[in-house]
Amino acid sequence: MTGVVTEVSTRARRTPAWVQPAVVATGALAACAYVSVVDPNHSSAYPQCPWKALTGLDCPMCGATRAVHSLLRGNVVGAMDHNLLFVLTLPFVLYGFVAWTATCLGRPMRPVPIQSRRVWIPFLVLMVVFTVLRNLPIAPFHWLNSATA
Repeated sequence: MTGVVTEVSTRARRTPAWVQPAVVATGALAACAYVSVVDPNHSSAYPQCPWKALTGLDCPMCGATRAVHSLLRGNVVGAMDHNLLFVLTLPFVLYGFVAWTATCLGRPMRPVPIQSRRVWIPFLVLMVVFTVLRNLPIAPFHWLNSATA
């Protein structure tokens, strides 16, 4: 078993530092290209959210694909209408990717402290509150749902 771990470690060391961030960026760009071309507002090419299919309620990520489509079209307000939480957390995700890439390339940046309980617990509470509020059928919260605009 030790030989397998050593072989994987040796192989990982031979891979240039930029490869992992490049693979992630390529996958993200490919996904964005697909979402840009195939409009999730009018296509059945995307699977329905399992949570919404089972309960009829929006999960915290419902509407994120349509939000990406709107952002790629330059429609920030439309993206926020589909999923406000996703749009507000996207800059932190992008910063985390840039910090990870810089660290891989030997130029460490201050990373987003995602492993800290001081970050995770409030974010999980925010997700639960957002999910509850977006599923309330009363004003002023009805605009938080992921309904197609």
